[in-house]
Amino acid sequence: MAAPDVKGYVIATLAAAGLMQALPALAQAPAPPTQGEPISCDPILGKPLVTVPEIAANQDGVLEGTILLSDENERLAFRQPTGANHVPGMPGLYFTCYPQHVRTLRIDGAPPQPPGSDSYPNPLPGPTLRARVGDTVELTFLNQINVANFNYSIDVAEGRPGGGCDVSRGGSGYPGNPAAGGDAFPDCFHGSSTGNIHFHGSHVNPDGTGDNVFVEVRPSPRDPPGRTGAPIVTGDTVKQQFDAFFKACEEHFKGNVLSQWPTSWSDAPLGPPTMPGTWTADQMKLLQQYAPQWASNDEMQWHSGRWPQFYIGAYPYCFHIPDYTDPTWAPNVAGQPPGTHWYHAHKHGSTAIDVANGMTGVFIMEGKYDDDLKAFYGADWLRGQKVLVINQLGVNPNLMRAGAQGPGPGSTDKGPDFSVNGRLQPVLEMAPGEVQMWRIANTAGRSGAYFIGPPKADETTPAFDPKTDFQWKQLAQDGVQFNNVNYGKSLNRAFLLAAGNRADLLVKAPTKPGTYAVQVKHEVDPQDLPAAYRVTLLSVTVTDKPPVTGPQSQFIPQAPAFPPFLADISDQEVTGTKTIVFASAPPINPPTEPAMHTIDGQKFGNQTGAVVLLNQVEEWRIENRSYGPPISHPFHIHVNPFQVVEVFDPNEALLTNPRTGFPVIDPNSGLAYPKYVLDKRQPLQTVAGHAQCYLDPYDAATWKPCEKAPAADRIWWDVFPIPSGLAPKDAAGKPLIDPNTGQRIRIPGYFKMRSRFVDFAGYYVMHCHILAHEDRGMMTIVEVAPLTPPVQHH
Repeated sequence: MAAPDVKGYVIATLAAAGLMQALPALAQAPAPPTQGEPISCDPILGKPLVTVPEIAANQDGVLEGTILLSDENERLAFRQPTGANHVPGMPGLYFTCYPQHVRTLRIDGAPPQPPGSDSYPNPLPGPTLRARVGDTVELTFLNQINVANFNYSIDVAEGRPGGGCDVSRGGSGYPGNPAAGGDAFPDCFHGSSTGNIHFHGSHVNPDGTGDNVFVEVRPSPRDPPGRTGAPIVTGDTVKQQFDAFFKACEEHFKGNVLSQWPTSWSDAPLGPPTMPGTWTADQMKLLQQYAPQWASNDEMQWHSGRWPQFYIGAYPYCFHIPDYTDPTWAPNVAGQPPGTHWYHAHKHGSTAIDVANGMTGVFIMEGKYDDDLKAFYGADWLRGQKVLVINQLGVNPNLMRAGAQGPGPGSTDKGPDFSVNGRLQPVLEMAPGEVQMWRIANTAGRSGAYFIGPPKADETTPAFDPKTDFQWKQLAQDGVQFNNVNYGKSLNRAFLLAAGNRADLLVKAPTKPGTYAVQVKHEVDPQDLPAAYRVTLLSVTVTDKPPVTGPQSQFIPQAPAFPPFLADISDQEVTGTKTIVFASAPPINPPTEPAMHTIDGQKFGNQTGAVVLLNQVEEWRIENRSYGPPISHPFHIHVNPFQVVEVFDPNEALLTNPRTGFPVIDPNSGLAYPKYVLDKRQPLQTVAGHAQCYLDPYDAATWKPCEKAPAADRIWWDVFPIPSGLAPKDAAGKPLIDPNTGQRIRIPGYFKMRSRFVDFAGYYVMHCHILAHEDRGMMTIVEVAPLTPPVQHH
């Protein structure tokens, strides 16, 4: 099947116009940036947890509102001192805050953030969205970023939109020299003032006005141009046109809840753009005046039957959240799993910096899952649940800055410290013995948050003490609820939230008043954990109020009813297989051999990485051929969740503590027991009932797990870290060489996943959720093609 030309129009048009050359190098500020004088960190450090503003669906089942993409000076914290040896949690570190100009997502028309005594507002995620499966989403997205505040963005030079990259100082080091095969448009950091929204975890239309990540909305022009000008495109200027569109959208979904309407600009009441007074006609006027190359591109896409990509100032998002109501499961039909999902900016090239600026928010989709919780705990209890938005706030992607003496500050860091709802180490309250539900989303663009087991007053005491020890049980992963078996297994277990992961957690407080720290470790690969420092994510103050009794002091005995469409994918359902390879090559000799981040050896462009027929079930082997430094790339695919059926980590530890997750150490070597032994002359060991396995580095047939995963009760994901690879060495520390090829032996890590590609055809993407990797090429297009009948011969 021919590759779709989703990005091709962009690249071809820019090349024809002579716009593919790189913009002048952007001098990235050293870490931390020093924009202005330091200001107090007190307003954002150790303060009560902030409740994020919310947009909720109305009684008619419509989530309507306006999300404003804008920019402001905010108080941002930077870890001090900086450098490769000053990592999160290290004793002696402290925070310094500076005013930083960042991009923001806010509710249009809402009162501005109340500033501190020094007039600088504090960071805040985008508004929480709340709807129910079966509802219709109608969101007006406004882009009113003032491009005059950002040097070298994609939109600064009106004569060359989309024409270049923002690169590190001098074009050297990381990301590298484009002429030497390093970063080059479109796979580079660029376009940070162009926006869109990805509804992460949504099982909805990936085209048109649905979860369409190929859409690019450029900032509204200003009159007069410059910092003092007012945006031309506002909520008021598009309200009448968008209201008519949203009404038509609602009516359309009443007839077909799985509709992928609209499919063309010609679908009323949008256009066509040749009809004066329509929104598309207004868009063409703006594009022709301010971005003529984009106007030509949109016109080509419209005439070819595709959905145009480029817009100015405003965009209407309208889609239906499908509710699966059949009491039994029918093949080739699914629904939206109710749970904790999220949204974020997804303009390729600017995803990392926009997410780091705070352009993320939680999207709660309620359903029977919530009804069952209400039945046990009460409606008032559920409305008081905590929404925790984790992020790594900052102003630059986590670049490896190389200089004359080698890698510079930040070269091995896992990124900034975690914030929660825009605050560092916030504090929340619980009554003695109280059970709360925490909806946790790791919206960070780089690091995983490894949750060490529930706080204990004395970790040297193994016995549980209800007076001083917390407990927790996990209800859901990535917005998809656990069945009762997995819910039962989750008591007090450590867990990882990789970048993009979510978890619903029931947390039970001890009965003794006091302040307790919920601690995590930064993790990009499991090999980080032994040396990583503990970091306080948030603290819980257990008050001296009377202890809570009744259901609100208990874990719900049974997990909420499990939807039939989330039944495990059986062997018999699988209709096809694929192998997808993620690989990062470190900078060997920058800038001539820079770092590369690829899928199947290709950086993101016009190629299709995977083609699937609609309503088919496939099993994919997702490989990681990154061999150093160790990186477990968080694999993410849009629209459909997946189940993991096999995991092979050649670096896996044999045994871990289930509460802390830390590997058990061999007292003789001082190292973790490895699960896989590569030398058959070395005797295998059994520790606490867990036996080591032989892995032959010269026989690829042995490069697989020695224990089979359970065939039932699998968990659903939409982000899963691919285990990193292993480049083995002999006892003398020399690389092992394959005698047949003369090449160094490299053993990839992998997992196998299964997914039902149901309900929605179209184009979307899969990528690494370390967003600097995605922006620099580790993303590819997935095409789900509708089934068509065979040609009939007479």
